[in-house]
Amino acid sequence: MRRRRKTSLVLVVVGVLVVLVYAVAARSGGIAAVSTSKVKYNNYSYQDVSLKVSLPETTHVTEDYYSSGEMLLNSYLCDDKLNYHGYIQIWNIEDPEEFIEKSKLNSTFRFTSFEHKKFTHDSYSGFVATWTAQLQDSGDIAGKDYLLQKKGKDDQFLRISLTVNEAVFPEKLAKVEETIISSLEWK
Repeated sequence: MRRRRKTSLVLVVVGVLVVLVYAVAARSGGIAAVSTSKVKYNNYSYQDVSLKVSLPETTHVTEDYYSSGEMLLNSYLCDDKLNYHGYIQIWNIEDPEEFIEKSKLNSTFRFTSFEHKKFTHDSYSGFVATWTAQLQDSGDIAGKDYLLQKKGKDDQFLRISLTVNEAVFPEKLAKVEETIISSLEWK
């Protein structure tokens, strides 16, 4: 009887430890809740601008258009299944690098890291900014922003921003990023 209790107690303790290890690994990103290799994509076409992009089918998109000013399109992305949100925007500004610097200076985020470098892909060139920050409520946020111009044109740029509520931008979203960028059709 005593031996049975010991065995039962050991099994319960081992079970609790397994659950705790799994919970810690999932929270730290060690175990992805959703495999991005199995993500299904839909082609998304914007209504009032010549822009098409492949987005995960779980991504909800809203569109706002402006006829004057610096911003022409502000499209909010939200994906609760893949745990990211972001923007696709078209800006009527010639210098995306200056835009990056001004945005960083005017941000309410307290950046813990911020790097931007030149980026070229097929018909587009520009910059990619990778950053992490602490919010005012001490929460963490991380993101990647692509600021792209059509090669040979410098009066507008396309901003694609993906952010997560984590201290580090997760590697598991790399395939999503790659698909979005490589699928762009902006005329």
